[in-house]
Amino acid sequence: MSTCVKKQANIWKGKLKRGDVLVSNHPMYGGTHLPDITVITPAFSGDNIIFYVASRAHHADIGGILPGSMPPHSRELFQEGAAIKSEKLVSEGHFNEKRITELLHEEPGQWPGCSGTRCLADNINDLKAQVAANQKGINLIGALIEEYGEDAVRFYMKNIQDNAELSVRNLLKEVSTRFEGQDLSAVDYMDDGSPIKLKVTIDAEKGEAVFDFEGTGPEVYGRYPT
Repeated sequence: MSTCVKKQANIWKGKLKRGDVLVSNHPMYGGTHLPDITVITPAFSGDNIIFYVASRAHHADIGGILPGSMPPHSRELFQEGAAIKSEKLVSEGHFNEKRITELLHEEPGQWPGCSGTRCLADNINDLKAQVAANQKGINLIGALIEEYGEDAVRFYMKNIQDNAELSVRNLLKEVSTRFEGQDLSAVDYMDDGSPIKLKVTIDAEKGEAVFDFEGTGPEVYGRYPT
């Protein structure tokens, strides 16, 4: 999700205003599978964006070749439904219902064998709930800044991230010690026999690791191979 926020922040750098909200679900833009739609709201201090608040929710249907938008035999992205790269869901407080209807209902239905979303009203209500959830987060950030000051909030936000990094590095060091510095390796197989092979090499001094997938089978032409 952090990848999605960074991607959208770069795309819209210098173009966002108060009341703007972004939406995306495309895997090349930091998304996961298409029914997981990410909604991103910038938090402003004066004229500057100081944080982004984001929520990702699974939608029951966004179109495609089968209800539920998770067809086990899909081979193309469009068969799974709407693929939104980067759009404004809300522009200065105005919810762009016409555009999101085009993205979820009209555009997916233009592909062969595909339908647009089969529950548009649910999608719109869920997206509005995500927008509201983000706004709640922004309100809470505003309350923190009002009580403790922007510098203090920024300081502790940064330290939370630093602490998370340190925790992961310490975990890697512990794992390396437990396995006496040996590489960790495993292999598993997909339904069609394609191997997924992984070797993890840990640098115990730095608390870093290299994940090596050499020996993994080639990309398969399908979603869940059988």
